[in-house]
Amino acid sequence: MTAAGQAAQRFAQALDQLPPPELRGPEMLAVRLSRAAVAALPVDGAGLSIHDMKGLRTPIGASDPVAAQAERLQFTHGEGPCLRAHDDGVAIAFDEAAIARNWPDLHTALVGETSFHAVLSVPLLPPLGPLVVLDLYVRDAERLPATDRDDIEDVTIALTRAMVAAALSAPKEEGRPGWWDGPDALQRARVWQATGMVNVALGLDTEDALAALKAFAFASDRVVDDVAEDVLAGRISLSELSPSES
Repeated sequence: MTAAGQAAQRFAQALDQLPPPELRGPEMLAVRLSRAAVAALPVDGAGLSIHDMKGLRTPIGASDPVAAQAERLQFTHGEGPCLRAHDDGVAIAFDEAAIARNWPDLHTALVGETSFHAVLSVPLLPPLGPLVVLDLYVRDAERLPATDRDDIEDVTIALTRAMVAAALSAPKEEGRPGWWDGPDALQRARVWQATGMVNVALGLDTEDALAALKAFAFASDRVVDDVAEDVLAGRISLSELSPSES
């Protein structure tokens, strides 16, 4: 059996293991897939996200809280390996030096708030890719170039097939959750809700309203998801987000 075949087998075995009760729902599929990717590959974290045609990014599952935070940092800074992989439509690897060179502010946040020092971002295969991207994180940057690309391709194929099969077999009843409705996605929906509030209150278009939230997050050294929660809870007033206040 080839190494790539072994990686696919490890992925299938990890995915087939009985998950804890909190991961059994269809909305938790992306979390299970991310954890299976970590089990199959020599990486330390993984996450899946959707990028819509307007460039808005929604996380749908991560292997652990640190990987989820890495996604939120990329979203807050509005740049990073995942966005580059989506835009270019190809897998792309960035070690710590490349991250620092391309996105110095993101690099500072990533190494300061996570244990990751390199990222490999891989668009899924059609019909999901390049709108859905898999981020693979490692603590030791030297492990990234040594990771067999056939292994990654096999895992990406298996992951794509699992998501497509789940989408095709999902019940049609309104309100039934799918893999696009996981907890991370619901949290990001709070950002879109806060963006709408800023849009109306300050007379900004959607892009500028989201930029105002991100600017506040950046200035306060936080992620935009947390700022959005404070806006919705009234802990941050909408007037504080006005560009004229900055």
